Order: sequence, then structure tokens, then C-alpha cells
Amino acid sequence: MFQTYVSCHLWDLVDEGIDEVLGRLKGEAGADGVSVTVACPRVGLLRPHRGVSPRTFRSEGGLQFQPNKDAYAATRLRPVVAEWLRKTNPLAAVAEGCERLGLSLRGRIVGCHSEALASRHEFVAVKDVFGDLHPAWLCPSNPDVREYLRALVSDLSTLYPFAALEIEAASFPPAGGRNWGRETCADLGPTGEWLLGLCFCESCRQAATGEGIDAAAAARSATVLLERALATGEPVPKSVEALVASDQILGDYTAWGVRQVTGLIELLRGACRCRLVVRRAGDRLTTGSDFAAISAHCDALLTSPPEPADEVEPVVQAAVADAGELGKVEVGVSACAPACPDSTTLVRALSTAARLGVRTAVVENYGLLPTRRLDWIKQAARYAVRESE
Repeated sequence: MFQTYVSCHLWDLVDEGIDEVLGRLKGEAGADGVSVTVACPRVGLLRPHRGVSPRTFRSEGGLQFQPNKDAYAATRLRPVVAEWLRKTNPLAAVAEGCERLGLSLRGRIVGCHSEALASRHEFVAVKDVFGDLHPAWLCPSNPDVREYLRALVSDLSTLYPFAALEIEAASFPPAGGRNWGRETCADLGPTGEWLLGLCFCESCRQAATGEGIDAAAAARSATVLLERALATGEPVPKSVEALVASDQILGDYTAWGVRQVTGLIELLRGACRCRLVVRRAGDRLTTGSDFAAISAHCDALLTSPPEPADEVEPVVQAAVADAGELGKVEVGVSACAPACPDSTTLVRALSTAARLGVRTAVVENYGLLPTRRLDWIKQAARYAVRESE
């Protein structure tokens, strides 16, 4: 049977009433379950629902629950609890509410994207070839980051009755965030941006060198290309693919980074006591994510179409190629504008997924949706169930 989850932020559940929102999701949206964010980066959200306060919710991010601090003893990273929680722990009440209503509960972890941790522990941040630290991204090869995320997954899946944990951004930073908020006159081009985004932190250099990779030579190669682009203002001429193919040292270093990301997911799978779902975003070159390899270490890949939201079939086919089977593919669909301008788009998105054989969809995001769109979700879920029968 097709299952529809609606994603939520805990602050929206708390501000509007946990039982009220869960009841609304089950009744008005026809949801089978709820996916709540349990670890996230900095946010600033203008909320459309009347009566919520503050209307614009801002947070520096962090854990959205009270962790068992003893679980993190093996890492130098100390869990940072989101400031809005203070000493409360609404996640426990959400879990109880879901159980009463027969809603399945999932948790969403944004792994390496964390301003809260990067600002407090600079030794675990991604570092570019010039030695500049990323202000918001943790290096997935750093042993302390890996142990922290392993402990986080174990802590959550032990304390709460999650049907699954959704992991995203357990990788190197995506291409879209390569500049890290920096301005430059030079046009580095896509390849220059990619080179600037490679991590050459101490952990990466030491670990790669220990495995026979010439990290120093890779850094020199990247530096020469970037210095030339910065001096001339002209982009690095080759495509990323062509550069990796022609420069064996950079190619080896890139391949090593890909293995680190896959190894991190394997580590998390071993610590997780429920299903582990990995969000399929990025690729081998942009984030170090080889989803064909990663799929061997998770229960499903969660894939999302670009705008518009109903362009589902291409991403499902690509995810099936990675996962090796349709049963390991889930779909995430935004019900927000502009990706989803009308109810027909959402109905078509979920129905297409169901017709293709997908059996789980996550619709985003309750706190940002006008309440009338809950009926859109209910319609879409009904059509998807019919398609799956």
C-alpha cells in the first residue's frame, strides 16, 4: 500500500499544538505518517499559518531534541541543542501522539551541514586548498564527525520509535555552496568552483596520504589552476569530468573522497536500529556521493524531482539505476510554490510515483504550507493509493 508522509519542523508542532497538528495531518491531509526534522542547520522561515508566533521563525540550528550526552563520549564534538528548545523535549510528546493516532514516525537528520557545530569546533570544518574554513559544513572524513554522526543515529534510533531515519548532507558540500558566501571578481567557472570546494583539511590530507594518495600533489594541482583563474579572471577551461580524467592525481584524490562518503553511510547503517533512508542529492563529483555504492548500505534512496514537482519519472528511473531495484526508491515532493503551483501538480506527482511502483512519498513541508494545501495532499494520497492497488 502506498504511504504518504508529511514533513514537519518541531517548532511548528509546538507552536500550533502537537495533538492539533498531528490530528490535522491525519484527518485533513490524509497522511500515513510524519517526518520530523531532528537535526538541522540555521533556518529563517516566514510562516503562513495564522496565530503562530513569531511569524518569522529563526534558529541557529542544532539538535531538535535532548540527547543522551553519554552517547557522544567517544567524540570531541559536543551536541548542540537548538536554543529555542531550552530544556524541553517535544520530540517525546510527538512520538507519543503519533502512536495514539496510528501515524508512523520518521526522523530527518541534516548530517554535515551545521553552522552550530562548525562555529564551535573549527577543527572538523571543511577546509579549502587555501586553508579557509567552511563556516557551515563538517568534513565527512574527519573521525570526530563520523563518530558524532554515528552516535547521533544510535541515540535517536534507541530513544524513539522511528520507522526510519532520513539522512541528508552526509557528504562534502554541494556545488551550489562552493563559494561559502564569498564574493570574487574572477569567473572561476564550474571547474574552478569545484576545485575551490575540494576539502584539504588535515584529516583529509593525513587519511588520504595514509592510503597511498598523494594529497600534497593534488593540493598543488588545484592551487595552480585556481591561482591562474584568480590572476586572469578567466574560468578554468576544462570541464570537471575532463580534468579528473586528465589529471590522475586529482582523480585519485576525488575517488578517495567518494569512498569516505560511502564509508560514512556504511558506519551509520551499522549504528541505526531502524530503517536508514538516504536522500539522493548531488553526485560523485559535486558532493562525493556515489549512490550506486551507497545504496548497498541503506534501506532506500529518497529522490526528489526538480521544479515542477510532477517531473517524477526521470528521477525515479535514475534512482532505480543506483539502487538496483524499485523497492529501494522513495520520492520526496514539495507542495510549496513555485515547485507545486496547484493541486493537479501534486496529484500527478504522487500518482506517477505510485504508477511507477514507488510505495513511499514524503510531502514537504507542513509549516510552510497554506492550510488549504492539506486538502491537496489528501487528494494526491488518495489517487496514489488507487494507482498502487
